[in-house]
Amino acid sequence: MKPVLTAVIDIDATPQAVWDVLTDFAAYGEWSTFSAAEGTAQVGSRLTMRMPGMTFRPTVTVATPGQELRWVGTLGIKQLFHGRHSFVLSPNHDGTIRLTNHEEFSGALVTLIRPFLRTPKKDGYAAFNTGLKKRVEDRT
Repeated sequence: MKPVLTAVIDIDATPQAVWDVLTDFAAYGEWSTFSAAEGTAQVGSRLTMRMPGMTFRPTVTVATPGQELRWVGTLGIKQLFHGRHSFVLSPNHDGTIRLTNHEEFSGALVTLIRPFLRTPKKDGYAAFNTGLKKRVEDRT
């Protein structure tokens, strides 16, 4: 079974406000305690992502403003380590936006790094969502 990480949070803002913070990669260092990024949110562009213990260069596969951002990345070759990451923004009935931060992993190295993907004391995906929520809501 492929490891999957998902973190969900509701943000009191417009989809565009969430999108603007999510895709302002240069500013991640100002609010994210989990990752840093460089690049642009355009289909086909390569990003540089830095997370604890690793740097990788995923390719953006979907960039629909206010709705969805996806990328795929590998370490080495796809058979060693492959990740499919998505951020989906969905409107809630109360006017807030639900951000779903989701990643699926595959490849031979997944077994070795599985213990580091998420631990009860350190969930980088939830921390990222919390930081993004604070940044967006502080701006509105």
